[in-house]
Amino acid sequence: MTLLWRDSWLKPLSDFDVGADKCGYCKKAFRKIDFVTACDFCDKGIMHDACANKHILSAHKKQLEAKINLHKDKPLHDFQ
Repeated sequence: MTLLWRDSWLKPLSDFDVGADKCGYCKKAFRKIDFVTACDFCDKGIMHDACANKHILSAHKKQLEAKINLHKDKPLHDFQ
């Protein structure tokens, strides 16, 4: 099993701050509070966190595997 560590940060943003009012993947409007992220591999836009996972695993699997292999032998930080 490979677990991927997504850099976590929590910063309250409004849809005005991120420049989008709906998800770039599922096209549903963001709710009052949503976890969002963007794809590391393309310009799909701001997406729900779960939508980004689906998008990356389906559209960028080879790129993701290459990134995993690149970072496989790097030591973890204390908080990881």
